[in-house]
Amino acid sequence: MATITVTPELTDRDIVDFIRRAIRAGERVQITATEPFMTPQEFADSMDVSRAFIMNKIVAGDLQTIRRGNRHRISEVEAERFRSSYFSDMASIQD
Repeated sequence: MATITVTPELTDRDIVDFIRRAIRAGERVQITATEPFMTPQEFADSMDVSRAFIMNKIVAGDLQTIRRGNRHRISEVEAERFRSSYFSDMASIQD
């Protein structure tokens, strides 16, 4: 089974060629779109804060997550919303 991850660098032609090759090879082609998610640790690292800080924000309801089993996952949309709000709040405290 061949897979392709579509990125902005790929051209429409690259994608169509991949699909045509897969079909000619007798493969079934399935196209799905997924929203990227981060773990609390990945998000904490990206903000240069502790995982405990992020977990506290999740428990307080300040940061919305999706549960995968017993694990929290943070969508990129939610991560950007929280990051923007957090840095705005921090800037206003320093003024």
